[in-house]
Amino acid sequence: FAEDGTWDDNKRGATDRVGVLSRTSTHLRPPPHVARVCAFSPRTAPGMTTNAVPPTASVFCRELRHTFGRRRTSRACVHFRRGRHLGWERRSHVACCSESSWEVDETGGVVFTVNELVAVTFGELFHQGSPGSVCTDTRVVRPGQWFLALSGDTFDGDEFAHDALSAGCAGVVSCRPPPENWTAGWVRVEDTTHALQSLASIVRNKFKGVVVGITGSVGKTTVRELCALALGDETHSHVTKSNFNNHIGVPLTILKAPPDAKVWVLEMGMSAPGEIATLVSIARPTIRVVTNVAPAHLNGVRDVDGVAAAKAEMFANAVPGDVCVLNADDHRVMAMRIPTGCVCVSFGGVGSGADVMFETTQNAGDDDGEDEVFAPNEFRLRDKKNAETINVSLSQPGAHLAQCTACASAIAVVTGMPLTRAGARMESFTSPNGRSRVSRNAKFGITVLDDAYNASPKSVASAFATLRNAKDRGHRTVALLGDMLELGSASHGLHVETLTLCLDARFDVVGVAGEAFSAAATTLAATRPDAAVVVVATDAEALWEKICVPATATGSVVLVKGSRGMGMERIVRRLVEE
Repeated sequence: FAEDGTWDDNKRGATDRVGVLSRTSTHLRPPPHVARVCAFSPRTAPGMTTNAVPPTASVFCRELRHTFGRRRTSRACVHFRRGRHLGWERRSHVACCSESSWEVDETGGVVFTVNELVAVTFGELFHQGSPGSVCTDTRVVRPGQWFLALSGDTFDGDEFAHDALSAGCAGVVSCRPPPENWTAGWVRVEDTTHALQSLASIVRNKFKGVVVGITGSVGKTTVRELCALALGDETHSHVTKSNFNNHIGVPLTILKAPPDAKVWVLEMGMSAPGEIATLVSIARPTIRVVTNVAPAHLNGVRDVDGVAAAKAEMFANAVPGDVCVLNADDHRVMAMRIPTGCVCVSFGGVGSGADVMFETTQNAGDDDGEDEVFAPNEFRLRDKKNAETINVSLSQPGAHLAQCTACASAIAVVTGMPLTRAGARMESFTSPNGRSRVSRNAKFGITVLDDAYNASPKSVASAFATLRNAKDRGHRTVALLGDMLELGSASHGLHVETLTLCLDARFDVVGVAGEAFSAAATTLAATRPDAAVVVVATDAEALWEKICVPATATGSVVLVKGSRGMGMERIVRRLVEE
């Protein structure tokens, strides 16, 4: 705060950590994205109703004040100049960092006292409650937890407050006062989303290890999982689960962090400008990663340059000593501004000059046995600085995995992990469900390439390359595609380009679901005869009805790909389970 008690954005400084509420200005609020701690005056704060109890600052919060402004440096000893690296001396800071200090309950959630909840969220205490962790879903809330009632355009968490009470919750954090005759704890806040983010920021302030933040148009989840493998069990890595990569998911991930973890690996997604900046302000990564920039979520950013600007928020507020990991093969990533004093580490293909480079050593034509659907995924990794070279062999198909593995290796090397050890660990990688996961149906004698979790032009092109690998090895191939959503005004052109790429690959059967791909097939049918044989349907269920027989012919390799909203996983279930 400024001397007159107002919030002064110019005085935040490099730390950008906290606004400390003075005893004489309890009514003021710092920006919601900043981690906050307050010391309340003995008197009732302005705006509190008569039955609200003014809290005192907890020991937890007083301890945190001493950590604010103390920015830990990178986990590598570095030499830097104007944001461009001159190299680093490998040192395993991950192995020697001490445990962080907070209590977790049986659910693994970070425990807060009621005073801590009130102090951190600038809330009003209406009813006392016992200490507990925070949960946002009454379907899984456990006795003793606090239910934080999130609200949005299509849902209102307060409607489920009594469900939480029936489940034995310690209390509720809400934007509203409690109902009559409420018997559990109750804290009222201005905004429950901001309250959730503030609680996560407080835990981040207490964390003494390395925080890896990963964003990019495609490959985020794969890099996240590979990175966790590369770092190994000794780091007790805490990793984003499922799709918890947005303004709700990242705080919830942090609030599940075990105190003995030495590394957090956090995936960060976006659909509009400013979203990455919000996530970065909460998590404050010490290693910041942008995997690539490609057309995706264009509704919120208009074009690919808008995507690049949104992804660049990962680096924008990095502080001296932070490590920025860049894709040397992506000119938009390499053009992002890196703040002075940060350490730059790059990854890329052979010839890119990157710090960690990959080179494919196995091609689709190599003969390794008639029973294999896809060629072995083998490539070489080289750590230029430490003069290490290793060969890596993955059981999962996909040419994109070489680049993802190089990215994860760059992260691991920065933390002090030898490339040889990281590479050996990543060989056990298994693709997550819906992301190039290979399954086999013995009844039909087919192989299913499940890539149905999401889709963008770049990821669909990568999936085509994987399916083409099976075709080149003599297998019958089927491509089932759902619309790529959120592409804005560029949608039709990108669907035409993608379907053209699919037809050029000459797969045996092609089926599409959704208005965008249907319109693309109509456009292409005017100029190329093979577009006329594309099976077209309005949605996934209708496509299955039309294509279930040709898709399940013995010996087929079936790719299923589409945006999340298209529900293409329903076709995957039919192919795998029936």
